[in-house]
Amino acid sequence: MHKDEFEVGMRIFYGGDMANREGFGTITEIIDRPVVGPRIRIAMDDGREKDVSPVLFSREYKGHGGTKFVLEQEYHRWRDEKFKRMQQE
Repeated sequence: MHKDEFEVGMRIFYGGDMANREGFGTITEIIDRPVVGPRIRIAMDDGREKDVSPVLFSREYKGHGGTKFVLEQEYHRWRDEKFKRMQQE
């Protein structure tokens, strides 16, 4: 995603990895760094802070480790869809 697609206050979901637990957070700052590229600063709900590149964000959450960051509503869309499929089965 491009840095212009983000706004302070947007909610995100971080999928985590082996060394970092998943969680939700809020974008607190969008930093324009000409040499290294833009950064998105996130305050996680559990107190952690993240400073990440917009390229780590996916537009769609797929439920696997390849999706690091998505907007919170995209995570909930995926989860609701999975839940509906499970109920149908």
